[in-house]
Amino acid sequence: MLRTLLWCGPCDLPMHPNPSRGQRTYKCGQGCRRGALPAEAVEAVTWTAAERRATLAAIRPPYRKSVLEQLLARVVVNSEAPDDLRFIWRT
Repeated sequence: MLRTLLWCGPCDLPMHPNPSRGQRTYKCGQGCRRGALPAEAVEAVTWTAAERRATLAAIRPPYRKSVLEQLLARVVVNSEAPDDLRFIWRT
């Protein structure tokens, strides 16, 4: 869901989906030492932030990616914790 929105804070580069041991994760692709983040946790925190920003509760999961792309310019990961995110909203 965050393929084009999730960015690594220290590297300032996009993070990419990275299947790891059968689980979906996101990882910085530029040799950053940041560990892989669990995709579901990062996506849930991001969606909760988006719901606070707009009335989005009625949007079904298949449409959430496009809604997030309209609301967010990027999501910056600040540490290895999936809830340590900074949201840059489109204006």
